[in-house]
Amino acid sequence: MRFVVSLFALLVCCGYAHADIIIGVAGPMTGQYQIFGQQMKNGAQAAIDEINAKGGVSGELLSLNVGDDGCDNRKSEDVAKGFVSIGASVVIGHFCSNSALVGAKIYEAANIPMISPDASLPLFAEGAGWNVVRIASRDDAQADMAALRINQKVPEAIVAVIDDGSSAGKALANRFTATYGKASTAITIKLDTNDFSSLIADVKLHSVNTIFLACTASDAGNIAAALEANGLKLKIYGTDSLLVDQFWANANEAGEDTRATFAIDPQSAPQAKLAIESLKIAGFTADGATLPSYAAVQLYAAAAEQTGAHNGKGIAEYLRSGKTSETVLGPLAFDAKGEVQPPRFVWYKWSNGAFSVEASNN
Repeated sequence: MRFVVSLFALLVCCGYAHADIIIGVAGPMTGQYQIFGQQMKNGAQAAIDEINAKGGVSGELLSLNVGDDGCDNRKSEDVAKGFVSIGASVVIGHFCSNSALVGAKIYEAANIPMISPDASLPLFAEGAGWNVVRIASRDDAQADMAALRINQKVPEAIVAVIDDGSSAGKALANRFTATYGKASTAITIKLDTNDFSSLIADVKLHSVNTIFLACTASDAGNIAAALEANGLKLKIYGTDSLLVDQFWANANEAGEDTRATFAIDPQSAPQAKLAIESLKIAGFTADGATLPSYAAVQLYAAAAEQTGAHNGKGIAEYLRSGKTSETVLGPLAFDAKGEVQPPRFVWYKWSNGAFSVEASNN
């Protein structure tokens, strides 16, 4: 209740009592993740300012209201109920996936669309309803990218999928196998093991020449080193978990040419240039969640122009229809499940102890 009261007070005291369209931003404005919450607020406000300067959405101006969920489930519930109470037309958020899932269910019941800039855990996508789209690709979509790349660039590959037995590792391995669609060898190791004799035997038995690693950076580095020590130089693919120094520290030269996916840098989009300059003038950076939150407001505005600013279900259906909307991140489109398409990852490659974006990126 304190949240709701404070929002109403803010609306009245700051002259927004008669604002036409309320844009809610929900994220960690305090606590250990507060930098991301502040980025969300800054990005959303910058987009609102730009849209209002052009006349708003169908002649209606936008106003920003911020809810601090602290990436805490209970606070997220309070924040969500607060936004429902004040009649928010859309919610940008939440930053953390667990908090986002809590909020999404409340917004769904209230017919409020939710656009998540950064929540990437698969559990969020699987648990959210019709009202949600998210700009960040779900983490396990990296397995899809690896499977598609191997199919396209190494069609003759003999593949082994190696996981560490964790639920996350198993999920990645299973998704890779499903997308790959060809026979592959499944190998499970123990976390932090130093015994790779069984793995080496399986690789040799099946004449494996390509592996997908669904494990920690430490284990991945040890696997690469063990393979090379046994005279096996394989093509290695993995996810962003491999893009940390620990991988190279363990693998050393055996990690050369390892490829892994990582989320696209929002600031790399040519369309972001003007927004980045405007943010800089206002004293803000465009780091982290700033530009995705900016894009989220743009997505809402584009959908509201087409379907009606107060038609929550229509806005969500429009965004999930596959139609493309122009944003500071470039053109964005979403599938019927609210997932951005294509996934927003690029390929990185390890070389000489450092990783960098792969030039070809396909």
